[in-house]
Amino acid sequence: MSAPALSRRLVIAGAAAALLPMREAIAQVRGGGDWLPMVRAHHQLIARSLQELVASTDRNFLQRDRLVRTVGYQLSAHSLAEENAIYPALAMAGMKTASDRLYLDQGHAKVINAQLDLAVRLNREGRDWTEHAQALLASVMRHVVEDEERDLFPQLHRRLNAQQNAVIGQTYAREFDLVRDPLREA
Repeated sequence: MSAPALSRRLVIAGAAAALLPMREAIAQVRGGGDWLPMVRAHHQLIARSLQELVASTDRNFLQRDRLVRTVGYQLSAHSLAEENAIYPALAMAGMKTASDRLYLDQGHAKVINAQLDLAVRLNREGRDWTEHAQALLASVMRHVVEDEERDLFPQLHRRLNAQQNAVIGQTYAREFDLVRDPLREA
């Protein structure tokens, strides 16, 4: 096997291993669990992926591309699920202003993620992309810690009964699954 082919196989294997915990977190809700533990697990996985990306300045561009695609997939799938399951539930539970603010935060993170993707593609060997990766990590962590996990999501969870939390979890899982995993097709 040629060196480039072996390198590509290793990158793909590493990407698949990085996404396995995300799939395991989704499986929690399919077994009848509720959404809050799954969302928290996703937040932790996304934070780890972003931290790995920020720390990847010495890696080659193939490894960095894998990390950028992994982060992009995780953020896209997670944000779609939150935007279509959790944020509407916030609004329906009387927390519309908070719901609106979280939608705006998600939009901001998507812009930073697009800037990161563009910077990585335009400068494969340079480090011009690191500023965008650090900004994305800071934005996501502020959104997760300050807005969602500390107050809003636990408050929503308490306002809903077990059946409502389970239905929201099922919706979250369904929406998450709608996003195509770009590394499966690599």
